[in-house]
Amino acid sequence: MKISCYCGEMIFDSTDNLPQKGRLIPDQDWLEMFDALEVQVVERLAAGKLSFEAACMQMRELICSPVRGMWQCASCGRLYIDDLE
Repeated sequence: MKISCYCGEMIFDSTDNLPQKGRLIPDQDWLEMFDALEVQVVERLAAGKLSFEAACMQMRELICSPVRGMWQCASCGRLYIDDLE
């Protein structure tokens, strides 16, 4: 993916672990995510109702659901944030 920055530079997103790429979790979703992790993963895992592998997958789904992608221009520092749509 290429993002054309307002300053004229291009922001490239072709893989993971890029210095200009990040993730944003809106504050309104932050505590809800932790509550869901406790109820849907930790409690069920502790009660033996969920395998370790299933707990890991459920945890990743819960953490990733409110996440927005964001990218920073290396030239001017502007942030571009995905709107989840």
